[in-house]
Amino acid sequence: MGRKITVRLLPFFGFLFLTAYLRSASANVVYTDYIRLVNSYLENVYSLSPYLHGDVLTRIPVNYLERIVNVRFFHYSTMFDMVLGAAFLSFNAYLLGRYCERKRLPLAVTALLMLLMFSLNKWEMLTNGSGWVHFAAFALFFCHYLSLEALLQKTGDRRAARRLLWLPSLTILFFAGPYCAIYALTAVLAELFIVLRFRRDVRQSAARVLAVLLPFGLYLISRSLSVEERHGATTDSIFTVVRAHPLLLPRFFVRSFASEIIGQESAGQLPGFVFTGLGLLVLVLYALAFRRAAKLIEKERSLFPLCLIASGFLNHLLVTASRWIFLRENYGMSSRYALQYQVGMLGLLLILFLAARDSGRQGARRLAAVSLLVFCLGNLATTAHEIHMAPYRKENFLAMRTVAKNFEAESDETLVKVLSYHDPVRIRKALSLLQHKNLNVFYEKKE
Repeated sequence: MGRKITVRLLPFFGFLFLTAYLRSASANVVYTDYIRLVNSYLENVYSLSPYLHGDVLTRIPVNYLERIVNVRFFHYSTMFDMVLGAAFLSFNAYLLGRYCERKRLPLAVTALLMLLMFSLNKWEMLTNGSGWVHFAAFALFFCHYLSLEALLQKTGDRRAARRLLWLPSLTILFFAGPYCAIYALTAVLAELFIVLRFRRDVRQSAARVLAVLLPFGLYLISRSLSVEERHGATTDSIFTVVRAHPLLLPRFFVRSFASEIIGQESAGQLPGFVFTGLGLLVLVLYALAFRRAAKLIEKERSLFPLCLIASGFLNHLLVTASRWIFLRENYGMSSRYALQYQVGMLGLLLILFLAARDSGRQGARRLAAVSLLVFCLGNLATTAHEIHMAPYRKENFLAMRTVAKNFEAESDETLVKVLSYHDPVRIRKALSLLQHKNLNVFYEKKE
């Protein structure tokens, strides 16, 4: 009974915590990527024309409906987007808790794993409301992995089998955006594992693989037709960069794992070798978890933790492969990637605790408990730091509101600096549009 109550109440209290943080650390104002979104979509929020181009899937189509709701009922409030993101993160925590409940993990372990979901290591994505859809995408990823889990049970699950034929299309075509590559790869690898390890029907697995690859192929075609803006990135080739900075890529990759323990800003001015050491520690834990996974999965008939840890590890590889161009060894530790990495940490811990329970060995239990303690203490330090930083972030948002409201009198340099967008012409165009439509910072209730 206590486990059921915990699983149902913790997501609710976690949501309240996140919304309290958002109120204390942010404010309703468009800035950075919102400038592009306003210019692209708010001239006529009901118009489908922006979605009639070849790059439609990179625009994440579900945003069309969400943006209509936001404009119609909330006057294009970035705070609405932030709260929506917090709600989907809470749903992720609920799905994780339900899995722990079914596996009958100890109540304390279940609670701590769920609480890790609410770490403020994701503050950058939480306070940038346009990221709400990424939290929704990860909830759908969880649903897919849990459906695979249900399919593996001895009795099977016909509803799960049917769900796995349509869920990838919904996820990839409408929600996932750039995150669909790792999701698709994880889903395909899971199907290969099911066929090779459990000798399941190859034709059924092939049908599920096709259900993933067809929408993913459409996304790749759409992405090839899009134009990306990357400011601050090097134009040198990777070979030139490696010759000039041979340790850049390995340090980038290893240090990205350190952010699963502690946020970059929370760590203050710690020397780089500390981040490297923490990253190596997490990599060792990944290796130990992968080693224990095969026996565990065969005994438990459970793919969910393996999907999580594989997805997290692959996301580290993806971020390194796509973001080395910024030539900063600690760039992969940025808060904006914490959501992608977090699933790996959760999968790792689930594997260690399930393996420890099944083996009954004291050493395995100690390893699982110490690993959880390390991650919890690091994330607690990060969360405490972000709570301390909340008033200062709020001041920054209020300063942005002031500048945005008075944009006509502000210099181009001020607009670029304060609103964190590189083009003052586009900033003025976006704010003029909002002013004309009585939205966001310009909204005034009409009598």
